[in-house]
Amino acid sequence: MPGTLVLPRPGERAAWILIEDSVVAQIASHRQRLLGDSEAGGVLLGYRRQKHLHIVHATTPDHEDSRTRFSFDRLDESHARIAAKHWALTDGRCDYLGEWHTHPERYPTPSGVDRREWRKIYEHRSRPLLFWIEGTECRWIGMAHKSRLVVLESSVEGVGQA
Repeated sequence: MPGTLVLPRPGERAAWILIEDSVVAQIASHRQRLLGDSEAGGVLLGYRRQKHLHIVHATTPDHEDSRTRFSFDRLDESHARIAAKHWALTDGRCDYLGEWHTHPERYPTPSGVDRREWRKIYEHRSRPLLFWIEGTECRWIGMAHKSRLVVLESSVEGVGQA
């Protein structure tokens, strides 16, 4: 079972990104291991604690999301409802921290579509966001900040390069 993931935050001294083990396990459970498995995805929710990011929840696909073997489009309003619920329950402290989705490949990398869609999300924001692609065996995690996308991890079960 995957464990808690701790990554150094680039560009910040002594700053970390903490991803709870429940989030790591939940996303890993959507890996496309069978030929008929469709892509899955959702949003990452958590806390901004000074220079640190702490991801505590990830939404999962719902019935109106568009899912095929090679694409995922988040259409269902449930993602926004869940984010709003977390925001309200924490007096605005639990925030949108990024996006995740799966790819049907062992070593996932962002497609041109991924990069274009992510840029639409992060280019007008002043705070960092995370983007996560879960492959069949490995994951890719990047952070966008100040119009720059930096790879944080490209690994097998957490053993990789930051």
